[in-house]
Amino acid sequence: MTPWFYFVVLIEAPVLLLAAYLGGWWLYLLLALVALMGMGELYSALIARGMRPDAGVGYLCGLLLMAAAQFAPAEYAAELMIFCVFLTVAGSLGAQFSRTGREDTLRDAAMTALGVIYIPLLLSYVFLLCKMDLPLILTGQSGGPVKARLGALLIVAAAAWISDTAAWAIGHLWGRRKLTPSLSPNKTVEGALAGGVAAVLSVLLVGWWVGLPAHHGLILGVLLAFATQIGDLAASVVKRSLKLKDFGTVLGPHGGMLDTFDGFLFAAPVTWFYIWFFLMP
Repeated sequence: MTPWFYFVVLIEAPVLLLAAYLGGWWLYLLLALVALMGMGELYSALIARGMRPDAGVGYLCGLLLMAAAQFAPAEYAAELMIFCVFLTVAGSLGAQFSRTGREDTLRDAAMTALGVIYIPLLLSYVFLLCKMDLPLILTGQSGGPVKARLGALLIVAAAAWISDTAAWAIGHLWGRRKLTPSLSPNKTVEGALAGGVAAVLSVLLVGWWVGLPAHHGLILGVLLAFATQIGDLAASVVKRSLKLKDFGTVLGPHGGMLDTFDGFLFAAPVTWFYIWFFLMP
């Protein structure tokens, strides 16, 4: 079994789930650390390629956006998150005022904003998912604090990390046909199919635990199978553009923080919107 599997099962998943269960500042501080590390990896890579994103503006706006998602009253959370996106755009452009006239100012402002939109904004959906009591939404009765706080998040975590492990294992053992050779030469069609099947099965299993009807579990599983693959390939687009193998080395052979959460970043919003559109009473 890949060392990635043991890292996720023994370290990453338990820490995330414990913080999600405790909620409040515990979850905010953990995800803020993940976001800052991921943004640091991205901004450092951009700077190494001669760009000048304003990391201070990005960090501040990202932390404010995540705070709005976690701590704002439910009736104001969406508006405050949109306001933080506005601050990101305004701050990214404002940071370039002293460099007006240079051809790369618009590029640097865009890269500053990208760091916020790609990482803290997408990661903020974890806060929103942890506030969704799935059994209560589905049946009108809560299934207890564990299912209430972790049910929706477990769907995302299982789909993202189990599918990633299955894709690596099957692709490594039996992969023959390259999925996107120019973008990610190690990914195979066989691995992608195995990851998709694993995503669907994991969502069905967790969905059964929280009372999600099987047909919704099947549909959501298929959506997350695509979302995690797209998130992984989107990260590869960024890495190939910046001529990187991995975003960092903080996690040793697992790469950087963004290498761990690339599929997760896309799966969390898809899950939240599916619940909001199709399951909310």
